[in-house]
Amino acid sequence: MVTINCAYSEPINPAGSSPILTRDQVWKALQMKTRHPQGFLPIISSCDILEDKDDVVVRKAHFIERPGMPAHSVIETCKSYYPTRVDFWQPSGALISNTVSDGPDGGLYMTFTFEWRHENVVEGSEEHKKMAKEHSAGAAKAVHGSIEATRQMAARGELN
Repeated sequence: MVTINCAYSEPINPAGSSPILTRDQVWKALQMKTRHPQGFLPIISSCDILEDKDDVVVRKAHFIERPGMPAHSVIETCKSYYPTRVDFWQPSGALISNTVSDGPDGGLYMTFTFEWRHENVVEGSEEHKKMAKEHSAGAAKAVHGSIEATRQMAARGELN
C-alpha cells in the first residue's frame, strides 16, 4: 500500500470577490457540505445520511463515473472541529481535512489536505507519480469549487 499526501490552499476572499465571506458563513457551508456534498463537489451525485449526532455525521457519498474510476459509493465519517476543520474519514484509512485558517494578511484561507491510500501501487512508480499529480490537481479543483459554491450560497442568502 502506498499513501499519497497532498494539500492545496486558496484565499477565501481574494481581491474583487463578492460577496465577502465571513468565517461563520464558511463554517455553516462546511457543515452543509458534510450533509449535502453534491452541492460542492460535482463528482458526488448524491449522499445518504446514516447518522447525525453531535459533531459527527456518517454519510454514504455516491461518486459519479470519471476517467479511470467507475461510479462507486463510500461511507465517510465526518467529524467537525468548530470553527476551523472538518475531517472526512474513509474505511480505507484515507483522511480528507477541510480547514479554514487565518493568514498573515488578516484574510481567511481554505486548505484541503488529502491522505489517500492505494493498494497495489508501488511507491515511486510511474503509476504512483501519475496518481500523485492527479490527486494534487483534484485538490485544487475541490478547494476552488467549494469556495465558489459557498460564495453562491451566500449571494442567495442561504448562509445568513
